[in-house]
Amino acid sequence: MEFLQHAGTFKARGAINNVLNLDEEKKQKGITAVSAGNHAIAASYAANKFGLKNKIFMYNSANQFRVNKCKELKANLYFTDPHSAFKDVLKASSEEDYSFIHPFDGAFTMQGTATLGFEICNQMQNIDNIIISVGGGGLIGGIGSFVKQKFPKCKIIGVEPEGAKGLTDSLKTNKPIEQVLINSIADSLSAPLHMPYSFSICQNVIDQMITVTDNEMIEAMLFMYDKCKLMLEPACVAGVAALQRYFKGKLKNQDTLIVLCGSNIDIKSWNDLVFN
Repeated sequence: MEFLQHAGTFKARGAINNVLNLDEEKKQKGITAVSAGNHAIAASYAANKFGLKNKIFMYNSANQFRVNKCKELKANLYFTDPHSAFKDVLKASSEEDYSFIHPFDGAFTMQGTATLGFEICNQMQNIDNIIISVGGGGLIGGIGSFVKQKFPKCKIIGVEPEGAKGLTDSLKTNKPIEQVLINSIADSLSAPLHMPYSFSICQNVIDQMITVTDNEMIEAMLFMYDKCKLMLEPACVAGVAALQRYFKGKLKNQDTLIVLCGSNIDIKSWNDLVFN
């Protein structure tokens, strides 16, 4: 239940691990990050926790609740569009010497997400299946790379929105797609591109990819609210949607884990998605 993290998602793991691996000179120069919201919150949290200068880029379409969360953490925010965002953050890194904390790629980011795999392995005696929401691939790559070492027969299943299935398409073409077509309510899973490093790890650990529709995620949001009293964003329930739609009755007598990757959503936005 990564939505219980201080920053609301698993993203804090990668952000903090990146900061912990900076030398003092780089810490003095600060960090930069780019995100639709959740990684921006995590980077803002890390910068605030360690007292770092920061330059955080968010998409113009970012939910106001997430923007306010970053502001509460004293982040220095800059707004951009998804396909210019990575150019903007790389410019801040190369020209102003900020250390770029990637939302899903790089060794330190994926080491951070792998800590969740470590915790899962410590808490379970056996795992047959793990169902994981997929955006850029950092979470599923990190978890899978650790879990496969202890439970090599465990099936790692990724779930993407049909309107942002960049990793599914990348795996089919055997190379990371550099410009993903995006049309989904799950903005946290709508990575605009995929990267060689994280893609290569995903290739080695993912056993199956599933795509879910926006309506199926909305149904899963309602299910989690009705049955568990949890108000979760679409990205968080993608695995639940996959379980309800594609795996219903197929995983009986198997130890199956769904990772609830995180949720930063306000009541109004939740209601707008579910009831409109």
